[in-house]
Amino acid sequence: MTNAETWNLIASSFATILSAIAILLYIILWYKDKHANTYDTIDLTYLEILKIGIEHPSFRDRELTSDYCNRLTGLDRVRYETYAYIVWNFCETIIDKGDNQLLKTWSVVIETESCLHRYWFENPENFPKFKDSFRLHVAQNYLQNRH
Repeated sequence: MTNAETWNLIASSFATILSAIAILLYIILWYKDKHANTYDTIDLTYLEILKIGIEHPSFRDRELTSDYCNRLTGLDRVRYETYAYIVWNFCETIIDKGDNQLLKTWSVVIETESCLHRYWFENPENFPKFKDSFRLHVAQNYLQNRH
């Protein structure tokens, strides 16, 4: 191998290594950006859920939500049940992401919403609305000894 061929091989190898590093950095930056966008989307979604709660404060009243079957009737009950379904779907989305950092950040919110809407979630009529794995996760992590 001549001196020129050796330098050509070194330059080619160096370019390949730099390309691999650039691809790796791109993947890392893409993942971080994706994570930030996911958080922003979840944050905005929860803000909208809370706005509905401001418009309908009874939906955020634990005393009322723990006995919603008896205390709400007609359209008020339909509105609350729809709201509770939205909240639980939101919680399921966070858990389904499988992102431990995201779950760590939002576990307090899931805990709060579990306390508020536990009785709706535990109503057998609502069992088919969620995956068994999600129901089990909630039961094991958020509903034990919380009344």
